[in-house]
Amino acid sequence: MPPDTQFTALERRSSADAVFEQLAAAILRGDFAAGSALPSERELSERFGVSRVILRQATHRLADMGLVRVRQGGATLVLDPNDTNDIRVIGLIYTLDVGADARQGFERDVIEKQFLQGLSLTSIVERRATTADHEALLALAQGFDEHSGGDAEFRAFEREFWSLAARAGGNRILKMEVSWWYDKLASAPREPRTSSAPMAQRIAFYRELGRRLVAKECASTYYLQIVSPILELLFVEPGKGETA
Repeated sequence: MPPDTQFTALERRSSADAVFEQLAAAILRGDFAAGSALPSERELSERFGVSRVILRQATHRLADMGLVRVRQGGATLVLDPNDTNDIRVIGLIYTLDVGADARQGFERDVIEKQFLQGLSLTSIVERRATTADHEALLALAQGFDEHSGGDAEFRAFEREFWSLAARAGGNRILKMEVSWWYDKLASAPREPRTSSAPMAQRIAFYRELGRRLVAKECASTYYLQIVSPILELLFVEPGKGETA
């Protein structure tokens, strides 16, 4: 057992979930190195104050996400979290106390993913949504008050805008993905900041995007022109300028 890892005894009513969350956070923080074994069932059940049945429920959930390998009659081995393909692990990084190392580069990936997802949604809405949908998106952007709305209000606006776009576009996969994404953002201790631009500039982008959708003036091309410089900046190392 790593000496700095602290576990908390749990209430029975939610113990399996809480055991899972504490073990998952410890694995994502790197308290248990990939290839190492978790402490024995007896030790963990004593530390958490739960039965071995509850502990097994938690460890099998970890195994289902690709964070451990449960071996019958043997030790439970920790796997490398970076090797899992289970999207639910992204939700864990959002919501659990996983430490700075696990989050290194993660916010950059979040911002990149959000911008590229916006491009996909804009392209689909441009091609598949109705004129009424385009007008509804424009009206939503025009209705936001940049003088009184703060960051929290703007995040709520963005969620409503892109959720409406996902519904209007009619792609069921993107619709479910957008819903899942924003649910995870809402449950995170803090949401990644996607822009430091003034509020008036941010909402102006959405109004122009909506206007171009209504006017059928290459909205996806406009979107890409605006976000491409931002995406490029994500990969510029601190203290280094662009090379000639």
